[in-house]
Amino acid sequence: MNIRTIALSATLLGTVGVGLPAAAQTVGLATTQGGATEQIANAIAMVVTEETELQIRPQMSANTAQYVPMVNAGRVEFGIANYPQTFYAINGTGMSEGQANPDLRIVATLFPFTAGLVVTEESGMTGYDDLEGARVPRYPDNSLGDYIIRAGLAAGGLTYDDVETVPIANFPRQYDAMRQRQIDVSIATAGAQPTYDLEASLDGIRFLSFEEDADDTIAEYLPGTYTRTLPEGFHSLPGLSAESRLFAYDYMLFAHRDVSDEIVAEVIGALDSGAEALRDTSPLWQEFDPDDMAKTTEMPMHEGAEAVYRDMGLID
Repeated sequence: MNIRTIALSATLLGTVGVGLPAAAQTVGLATTQGGATEQIANAIAMVVTEETELQIRPQMSANTAQYVPMVNAGRVEFGIANYPQTFYAINGTGMSEGQANPDLRIVATLFPFTAGLVVTEESGMTGYDDLEGARVPRYPDNSLGDYIIRAGLAAGGLTYDDVETVPIANFPRQYDAMRQRQIDVSIATAGAQPTYDLEASLDGIRFLSFEEDADDTIAEYLPGTYTRTLPEGFHSLPGLSAESRLFAYDYMLFAHRDVSDEIVAEVIGALDSGAEALRDTSPLWQEFDPDDMAKTTEMPMHEGAEAVYRDMGLID
């Protein structure tokens, strides 16, 4: 048993006095239905359920805006979302303008979530300035999809006025519209299942590539976001090549502030010990590093998480 495991075990014992619960306790993990976020939730649920006495149950909603208030109200213990959405939700700005969720607390930073806009290979488009005149998804105002599309267009020096917009309600509908060739471009995540589906049904897809100086433009819409070229291990994934430059933001696991320190410690311990199993679930987890779970952010951390990370030597 290494020092890290000893420290984590001591934290777990300290939170309950004599040991772990004798009977399994069920807690909820709020997520969207379909797409990469559901994949992430299912992986967390699998590992935590296998590694602890907890039973994690993913609870599906149509979008993040529906379930963040549920976690903030304590109706669901945990939730996952990307950095920009979580930041906006806690502060009541941007996508959550006037709807602050002050009782959310960060439990763990999971991994860089890398995404962008994909087109068909036959389209000939390679950069974001090529989107002029294209049929582009038009998500509801202030939704994540709306912010991503606006950021992508801005990176190409464009706005909605420069494209043909097609109303889209959510990500599953977007993928259907792309497969049916009702739109020319789709939001997609590197390594997520929808990219494989689009690749097969459209005879090849390509991620549009950002210019190196696009970071500031994108961050105006998506706080904490930056552009990056992907490591070699990603180059064989649908739509990617060595030259692909996508945007990235961290994916966050958060909880209501009153979720017990014991439960938070168990979840963190499961993610730590189950790192290899998580990476095996999908390419989304390829860059998951337990040492990065304690990565500092501009958002408040759960007190139980702080205690665990301090004992693990990840924070001072």
